[in-house]
Amino acid sequence: MTQTPELSVIVRDQLELYRRMWVMRLLDMAIEEARIDGLLTGPVQPAFGQEAVAVGTTAALRPGDIIATDIAHCRHAQRVALGLPLAPTIAELIGTSPTRARRPAAKGFVADWKQSISPAGVLGQSTLFALGDAHSQSRDGKGRVTVCVIGNREAGSVEFTAAADIAVSWRLPVVFVVENTRDASGVRRVEHVRACDGMPVLSADGKEVAAVRDSVQYAVERASAGDGPTLVDAVTYRTNHPCAVDPLVAARRQLTASGVAGGHLYEVERRARRLVAEAESLAKGMSAGGTGPVLEQNPWTAAS
Repeated sequence: MTQTPELSVIVRDQLELYRRMWVMRLLDMAIEEARIDGLLTGPVQPAFGQEAVAVGTTAALRPGDIIATDIAHCRHAQRVALGLPLAPTIAELIGTSPTRARRPAAKGFVADWKQSISPAGVLGQSTLFALGDAHSQSRDGKGRVTVCVIGNREAGSVEFTAAADIAVSWRLPVVFVVENTRDASGVRRVEHVRACDGMPVLSADGKEVAAVRDSVQYAVERASAGDGPTLVDAVTYRTNHPCAVDPLVAARRQLTASGVAGGHLYEVERRARRLVAEAESLAKGMSAGGTGPVLEQNPWTAAS
């Protein structure tokens, strides 16, 4: 099939999002294997079926934008998007990372804000850190935005309600993304988020990575223009839900319909497998006391 230049650009964009979701799925599988082997230092919730929300959200970020979240797979998606090595991520989870990731030291208002709520719970930290970062960006005047990702249960909390009210009152450049996950137990959708006065709510299909990316991108551009916060309600399903559609399957079907050959898709998947396998090997090497290279090579950009 002959593709026009415009379609070619679109397909390349779709392929990159597909690659990131594959890396995320394989990374989750590697972490799950580590859990079975008794290597994890703490509980980790796999995110099978939620890759489109994490990848789509991080794909909407621009240089200088900030993501504030305590959802592990969203932080992992940011590393994948930036092309950072994955071995330290796995090593940290199995307790072999020589150094723990630290947030850069904050200054001025942000430093005072974060210090004042440091004893708060996980949700309180992520939402209030987002407000502090957004306030700093607002004063900076460069159009940068903070994206805060939370779960559906946290969206009904007192902390989120307070954060949303502050964001609206101060017209802060912040985007709240609710990863609204349903599983086989029938977790309800978040409806009360629509009660946030003055904050538009966008609904996004959480199994469609491009739909999530486009919704968050619109909200980011709106916040950057000084129009205040937006909430993106991304409805997704765990793979054990009877209504679930695997986002990887959905993306593959779309790429196939766009004329991408099966061999090309296989090559994307093969390189993703190689990337995660090398990262897993390096992380386990750290656990065994081995040295090895500091960074694994990204086979997506390296020659085969």
